[in-house]
Amino acid sequence: SIEILFCLFFQHRTFVTLVKQDDKVARVRAHLLHTLHEIGKEDVQFRLRYKGQFLRDAFTLDDYEITDNAVVKMIPLAKRSDSSLDLRSLSSTSTLNLELAPNQTTDVKAALYKEVKQFCLREKLLKDLETLLYIHFLTTCLTLLTNYFYAFVWTAVVFVGGIFFRPSYTRIGGYVGNNTHLRFLYCVLYGLATLGTMGAAIYLGAVSWMSVVNHGCKDWEFVDDCSHQNVFSAIFWAFQSLLLLLAAVVAFCLFFNFRVEIGDFIEEYLVQERDIEQVMKAARSRGVKDKRQAAYELATMAASGDDNKFRIVAEGGLEVLLAMALSSDEATQEHAVEALGELITIPSIQDNFVEMGGVKTLTALLNSENSRIMQEAALAIFTIVAESDEHKHVVVMDHGLEDLAHAAYQGTISCQRSIASIFLELAFHRDVRAQITSRNIPAQALTNLCRSNDPDTQRYALQTLELLAIESSDMICAQEELMEILLELPMKSMDEKLYILAAKILLYYAENRQTCEELMENPMLKESLGMYSRTQDPMLQKVVTKVIFCMMETKERKMKARRLKLDRILSYIRDNAADRESWDMADQGLQVMNSDDALPTVPTLSTMDKLTRMVSEENFGSRGSLSSDTKPSGSQA
Repeated sequence: SIEILFCLFFQHRTFVTLVKQDDKVARVRAHLLHTLHEIGKEDVQFRLRYKGQFLRDAFTLDDYEITDNAVVKMIPLAKRSDSSLDLRSLSSTSTLNLELAPNQTTDVKAALYKEVKQFCLREKLLKDLETLLYIHFLTTCLTLLTNYFYAFVWTAVVFVGGIFFRPSYTRIGGYVGNNTHLRFLYCVLYGLATLGTMGAAIYLGAVSWMSVVNHGCKDWEFVDDCSHQNVFSAIFWAFQSLLLLLAAVVAFCLFFNFRVEIGDFIEEYLVQERDIEQVMKAARSRGVKDKRQAAYELATMAASGDDNKFRIVAEGGLEVLLAMALSSDEATQEHAVEALGELITIPSIQDNFVEMGGVKTLTALLNSENSRIMQEAALAIFTIVAESDEHKHVVVMDHGLEDLAHAAYQGTISCQRSIASIFLELAFHRDVRAQITSRNIPAQALTNLCRSNDPDTQRYALQTLELLAIESSDMICAQEELMEILLELPMKSMDEKLYILAAKILLYYAENRQTCEELMENPMLKESLGMYSRTQDPMLQKVVTKVIFCMMETKERKMKARRLKLDRILSYIRDNAADRESWDMADQGLQVMNSDDALPTVPTLSTMDKLTRMVSEENFGSRGSLSSDTKPSGSQA
C-alpha cells in the first residue's frame, strides 16, 4: 500500500487514507465518501485534483503517477439542491432504514448504503461470534462433567484458538488488533475446526443417546446406562453440536463478508460504462440531475480514448455539450466544458467546433462567477490557439479580448496562467497581434498578469508584451503601471529569466523620449538597474548598458544620469563582465558619461533589428524556445 494524503478544504479537515498503487480513483473516492458519511457531510459532492489535473474514476493511481505521501486536493462541486436521498451518519442514530424507495433513482448513495450495510453486518457477526465463544468456554468446562471428559482437550484447543486469534472490527474504526491480517485464515481454520469438533460431538451424542434408548430408563430410574451423567452427556453433546454448527456458519459468513472492502460497490457504480446513446438521451432530457450526470459521464468517456470522442461527436455531442455549457446548473456547466476541452484535442473535431461557433461560448464562460468553469474554459481556449493558427482570429472576434481580460483580472492563479499562455500564443500571429495592439484592454490585462505571484504567469505575460512591442512600442510605453512593475520585479523575484524579459521591455521606455524622462524620475531606477546588472547573464548586462546609453542621448539627460550615479552600474558591469561585448559596451558607456562633449556612439538599432539580434544570440523569445514553456501547466495541487 501507499499512503496518500488527501486534503479537503472543508471545515479545515484533512483526510488520510491508505490505498494501493493499482487502485482506481473511484476506490479512493469511496474511502472519502465513507469518511464524509461519518461526519454527516455525505451530500458534499467533490472531485479529486492532483498537480492541476482532475482525476478520472476509471483510471488508477499509477496512471497518474501518484506516489507515496502525495497530496491530492478534494474540490467541492456545486451543491445539489435536488438530492433524492437524505443520509444521516449511522453513528448518530441507533436504528436506520437503509432501503431505497422504489421511485428513487439509484445512484452512488445506493452503493454507499449497500457497503454500510455490509460493514454493519460484519460488526454484528463478530459480536455474535464473540458471544458464541463465551458460550463455547462454558461448554468446554462442562465437557469435564460428561462421560467423555477427554473431549475437553480438543474443545479447549478450538476455544483457545478461536478466542485469541479472532479479528476485531468496528465500522467506524475499522480493523484493530494484531491478528486482522490473518482474518481469512482464521475463518477457514476456525470454521473447519468447529465442524470437526461438531462431528465428534455428534458421534459422542449419538453414542450417549443410543445407550440411553437401549436401556429405556424403566420407571425413570437413573442407573447404569441411564445414569444422570449419561443422560446429561446425551443432552449436552446434542446442544454442543448445534452450538458448533452455528459457530461454523458465522465463521464462513465472516469469510465472505471480509472479502467486501470499501469501494467494491461504489467503484462498480462510478466506473460503470453506459452506452453513449443512453448518455446522450439523458443529456437531452429536461431533468437537471440527469443532465448533470450525463455531462460528467461524457467528460469521462471523452477522456478515456479517441474512439469515444468520435462516437460522441457522431451522436451530436458537440451541440448537446454546447447547450449544457450554458446551463443554469454550475456542475453541468463544469462537466460540459471539461468534455468539450477533451473533444477538441482532435483537430477535425476542433475544426467542426469552431465552425459551430463554439469559441464564442467558451469566451462567454470566462465571465462565469464559478472559478472552475472559468478555468476549464480557459484551458479549452488554449487548446484551440496552441494547435491552430487558423483559429486564433476567432478567439479575438467580437468580445473575445474583453472576455480574456476579464479572466485575467478575476481568475484564479491557474486560470491567470492559462490566460497569459493564450495571449502569448495569440501574439505569435501577426494579424492577431495587430488586432491586440490596436486596443488598450489587452495591454492592461497583461500588465495585471505581470503582478501575479506565479512565475510562469509573469513569464508568459512579459513574453507577450515583448512580442506586442514589435507591433507597437508606443502601446507598451503607454502603460505607466507596467514601468513600476518592471522596476519592482528584481526586489520580488530571483528568476533571471524574468529579469531579462523585464529589462528588454524597460529598453522600450528608455528609447522613448517622454517615458525616458519618467523612467529617470523614478526613485527605484538605480536600485533596479543595479540588481539587474549583478547577474552573470551577458544578455542582461548588455540590455542594462543599452538602457543607460539611451539615458545619455542628450546633455541634459546625461547630466541627470551622472547625478543618479548610473556610472557605478556601468563600472560594475565592466568589472564583472560576462563576455567581451558586455565589457566593451560598459567601458564605452563610462567614456561617454565622463566626457563633457561626446554623445553615445553605440549605433541605435530599430526595434526589429534589436530583437533579431537578441534572438540570434540567445534564441530567447522565439517560438521555438517558448514552445516548451507556453503550455499552461494547470493548477498545482
